Amino acid sequence: MIGLEHYKNYFDANLKRWNELVDINAKSKFYDLEGFKAGKTSLLSIEREELTEVKGKTLLHLQCHFGMDTLSWAREGAIVTGIDFSENAITLARTLSEELEIPASFVHSNIYDLPNVLDNKFDIVFTSYGVIGWLPDLYKWAEIIDNFLKAGGIFYIIENHPFGNLIDEKHKNEFNIGYDYFNEGKPYRFDEVGSYVDTNAMIKNKTTYDWFHPIGDIINALLQVNFKLLFLHEFPFSFFQIHPDMKRKEDGYWEFQTFKHSIPMMFSLKAKKY
Repeated sequence: MIGLEHYKNYFDANLKRWNELVDINAKSKFYDLEGFKAGKTSLLSIEREELTEVKGKTLLHLQCHFGMDTLSWAREGAIVTGIDFSENAITLARTLSEELEIPASFVHSNIYDLPNVLDNKFDIVFTSYGVIGWLPDLYKWAEIIDNFLKAGGIFYIIENHPFGNLIDEKHKNEFNIGYDYFNEGKPYRFDEVGSYVDTNAMIKNKTTYDWFHPIGDIINALLQVNFKLLFLHEFPFSFFQIHPDMKRKEDGYWEFQTFKHSIPMMFSLKAKKY
């Protein structure tokens, strides 16, 4: 197995971009920070319907960005801790917690280093939307989730579907398979000037590295630490406009307009620790 030190240069490149993205994302219509400050939840309907009974429970949010979802769970009554590898994101998350008087703890850490800086046990571990691709080693990821969950605790993820990630839309309404589903753990390099929420943003740190994981690898990583899979759900729509052909629905999710085939664009998974 490749040691995590092998990925240091990849992590460093990703961190530089995410530190730069924090301010851009916080000002974007997509995140609607002003609406959140006014009381709007940043959680979407699926996770709220599938992850219930959080009131009074301790919840660890992995890869929390600048904390809107973490604080939304706190508004639902959870006792929350958010972690992220971006110091800029954690700084903003702490500012929001204080400004809005929503109790929360935020920890600055790469997910793989978290056991060195946090020793709590939680009732729930939560992670969502655009998180798996930044992680080269899912088996270590599963071990860390297991480490922080209490016996009988719940892990929940809602995320881009690995099949939907294969679509490479070079031109509007022209769809091709642009990536390997089975890629043997090799990262893809992306060089992008704009942000996923603002294509016109001029970003200095253009390069990121992304790992594509088959759905079987995600499930098997969790099973190897003795989680019981409660469900795996797949959805034919996305949580943001991942392709130009998509249009936002009334429920906040995005669906294809001219591409008529039904393909999985998101999945959710819930598991219980033995």
